[in-house]
Amino acid sequence: MSKETRKTILGVIGGLIVMLLIAYLPPESEMMTRQGWQYLGCFAFMLIAMISKALPDWAAVLATMVLLVALKVGTVGNVTAQFASSTVWLCIGVFIMSIGVNNSGIMKRLALWILTKFPGTYSGQVTAMMLAGVITTPIIPSSTAKSSMMAPVINQTCEAVGIEKNSKQALGLWFANFMGTNQLGMAFVSGSVYVALMMGFIGESLSWGTWIRNAVVWYVVGIVLTYLFCRFFCKPTEEQKAGSVEFIKEQYAALGKFSLKEKQGVIIVGLALVLWLTQKVHGIDAGMIAILADVAFVACGLITPPEIGAKGMWTITLFVGGVLSIAGLMQSLGVSTWIASILGPILAPVLSSPYIFIPCLVILTYVLRLVIVSQSCCMAVMVAIFGPLLPEYGISLFVLVFTSWVSGTCWNTAYQNPATAGLIAMADRAVDYNTAQKGSFAFCVINLIGMICSVPLWQMLGLC
Repeated sequence: MSKETRKTILGVIGGLIVMLLIAYLPPESEMMTRQGWQYLGCFAFMLIAMISKALPDWAAVLATMVLLVALKVGTVGNVTAQFASSTVWLCIGVFIMSIGVNNSGIMKRLALWILTKFPGTYSGQVTAMMLAGVITTPIIPSSTAKSSMMAPVINQTCEAVGIEKNSKQALGLWFANFMGTNQLGMAFVSGSVYVALMMGFIGESLSWGTWIRNAVVWYVVGIVLTYLFCRFFCKPTEEQKAGSVEFIKEQYAALGKFSLKEKQGVIIVGLALVLWLTQKVHGIDAGMIAILADVAFVACGLITPPEIGAKGMWTITLFVGGVLSIAGLMQSLGVSTWIASILGPILAPVLSSPYIFIPCLVILTYVLRLVIVSQSCCMAVMVAIFGPLLPEYGISLFVLVFTSWVSGTCWNTAYQNPATAGLIAMADRAVDYNTAQKGSFAFCVINLIGMICSVPLWQMLGLC
């Protein structure tokens, strides 16, 4: 029996034992019925399966849905109801859109065009890398696609400009682009797959305009502080001569004239962005706009049916739909009221002011992510602890989920964020993990400042 198989068996059995203990040992009360305890038992099973990595996050959610039906805590209709929600269809639409955008080639052309406009000095290339990331961010939600495309360019730029591997300057070039292509994308519905997961925990689909409005302060602070960190903290100690970056111009020239596919990609994405931005005017659901764009990509031959099956990120869709349904049962069964009665007096001082709650939430997430490897599991824990308490203090679930999820994307250790570790490895001629890790510490500081600076906006919008 392999190690992985043993881990799965032990994790599942352990989770089932804990589930049964919680489901049937505690006595019923006015606030907690037997069904309420059974729900908590199933929720505990899900967390154990995630934390122990006995099951992938999406499989743990599906298993929990089955347990809820088996124990008659909910019906099949209850635990699958949210798969028809706007949030799930937005996930499907945006994920498939990313395939079409990537296939059109427009993102690569745009990024290379930006890079050709700056000189081969350190300051010039940091500015170029930052702009290339920031400008392409809203176009495609796949962080992997964006960072993978830019990694070879970062490697070549470091060599061409004469920047040594693992130097502060190499960190600056890599971090400037990574923040744009990866981290800052979470400010846009169309900029990161993580947004779909966040909406799953929030329990509702927010429009493109509403999301960027809520995240704009964090986004702007992130851009400014990232640029200052890369431009000045990581700058060379001596004056640097401009290196040759002709290879970038050669790569751009090799693309030739705008192809039909690129023109189609620009038109489809442009129309989708316009429709998202004007949602309040025409009233078309954001998910349906994304689906319409998918149909257009398919009609133009930019997406094939096999690609939809292979690259559609269906496991994330299953996770989002399942989590939405499971979370919905917490309130209907009275579990959230019971949790609020227990934790309310303890957490009242922290929740009394957003200027206390937000930094505490950020720091708590940093600490928990050192222990809870699964970010989805960490988020589920945060929602279970704080979610029932937020209404009393006038705090929106968006504030909790956005703050905690974004904070949890740090890469202070390799096991925290394997996806980021993989993206770092692609830029191996510029930085290794130990050097890129310093960028995570910078992100933690930048993110904390950005979240605190967002509080006045969130107060003005009635979110806290």
